[in-house]
Amino acid sequence: MTPMPKALIFDCDGTLVLTGDLHFDAFTEAFARQGAALDRGFYHARGGLARQGLISEWVAETGAGLDVARAVQDSIDAAARLARAGQCAPNPPVAALARAWGARPSAVASNGEAVVVEAILGGAGLRDLFDTVVTLCDVPAPKPDPAMFLLAAARLGTAPADCLVLEDSAQGMEAARRAGIPALDVREAPALAAVAALTQRLAAATPALPRL
Repeated sequence: MTPMPKALIFDCDGTLVLTGDLHFDAFTEAFARQGAALDRGFYHARGGLARQGLISEWVAETGAGLDVARAVQDSIDAAARLARAGQCAPNPPVAALARAWGARPSAVASNGEAVVVEAILGGAGLRDLFDTVVTLCDVPAPKPDPAMFLLAAARLGTAPADCLVLEDSAQGMEAARRAGIPALDVREAPALAAVAALTQRLAAATPALPRL
């Protein structure tokens, strides 16, 4: 049985919210503006990478003359617009845990940019569930660097070892390991079973007050 943590820290994309198509569409739009095309297989093989890293890898692999800075900004703008239009949805088991957690300390920590992450959480109707949102804009390096998770724990006033991270990428799991925070990889069936069990334990306990 997963011990009851004092705080939860959720990754956003693919963990808390299903956004794979949204981001691929945003990248596709950004690449098309420069006459380029992003292969879906290439994109999915690099899930968890920050935007700059993914685009830079594509340029290095293809040798194409893409303006990386322009592609990054165009994809940010497109992703935020698509999220506000509702092209994202909560990941049911993980969102159910976030809702059952109530007003207990919780955060989102994402390799995305603040404008995109806030748009996604708002578009999925989840933003009000969390005390704080930590993004790439708040730290010097993306996951697998642990800074994002350590900052989230600090903002929640909780020791890293007393938190629980929910993730869906190798980069995120490595960041949690480096931060000394227990983590569940929601791509795996045992982790999803642990998420469901924790949600049921919360439902059976005295309900948490809703977040104001």
